[in-house]
Amino acid sequence: MIGRAVLLVAGCLVVAGAAVAEMLTTPEGGIEVRIDTVLAGNSGKGFDPALRPLKEPFRALFPYSSYRLVQGERRMAAWRREEQFMLPGQRYLVIIPRGIQGDRVSLSLMLIQGSRPLLNTVVSLKNNGTFLVAGPRYNDGVLIFAINARTRPAPQNLPLHAAASVTAGATAP
Repeated sequence: MIGRAVLLVAGCLVVAGAAVAEMLTTPEGGIEVRIDTVLAGNSGKGFDPALRPLKEPFRALFPYSSYRLVQGERRMAAWRREEQFMLPGQRYLVIIPRGIQGDRVSLSLMLIQGSRPLLNTVVSLKNNGTFLVAGPRYNDGVLIFAINARTRPAPQNLPLHAAASVTAGATAP
């Protein structure tokens, strides 16, 4: 049973502790962060179709018979800037995108209820990977937070019109 403890589950990711002193870059563009809040329980059976990409990890990692998306939020975040996501049960998640190394994104995460931190860690996940945090009780079940991050390229400064190649003696149209 999960109880009050916050359980960290690693599917296709690696949790990085203090060893994140490696060289992280912050490319131009930004990072898109998505937080899906899922209510998992054993009162009934069912899997919310909106959670289809997470079906395998949920069924393999958690002992519940039903999964329902409670809320989802996606936003662009700036590197090394704090973003706060409001969550059910008077909780909020603070995320600070730290940088990338290779194909991995590093994030600082702090899950807070009231003024009490429930989780404070740094994770490194594959670009466009998902990190799952489960454990806080809510209504007749448990909340699972699916945290996804993927880099976004910087917008290109495109010219208003294509440049014509001009050779000596020729005129551009």
